[in-house]
Amino acid sequence: MRFRALTVAAAAAGALAFSVSPASAAANWQAVNTNSNWNCLPYKTHTISKNIKFKPCVVTNANNDTQVVLVIQHTGTAAAVVAGEVWSSFGSNTLCNSSTFNPGFTRGCYAPTVNVPSSGGGTVNVRLSVNGTSNWYA
Repeated sequence: MRFRALTVAAAAAGALAFSVSPASAAANWQAVNTNSNWNCLPYKTHTISKNIKFKPCVVTNANNDTQVVLVIQHTGTAAAVVAGEVWSSFGSNTLCNSSTFNPGFTRGCYAPTVNVPSSGGGTVNVRLSVNGTSNWYA
């Protein structure tokens, strides 16, 4: 799937001919390993720190199994407490557990995988809370 701003436009099934399934779904923060199944918007800097960035990503396989991921990156020097939310109009939604986020890492909060027909589409958004201050991606 490709998306502009916060709109997800479904691509033709032939364009989604990937062999790898989307990453596992869980509300906890996990390592991020992207491949050609991932389509992400650019990182946005969180207002709490220029060293903490976040972005929404959409992961889709050849069967149109799709999930949204809140990806965060920390290049600072001090740990932060993060939490978040993943929202989509097609049901790949979750709340991201509060967790200590150490510098030097990139992590993702994975929403559940749902099937989105190739003729479908929708919108996505993510919210990241850092030390109690929340920012939506938009």
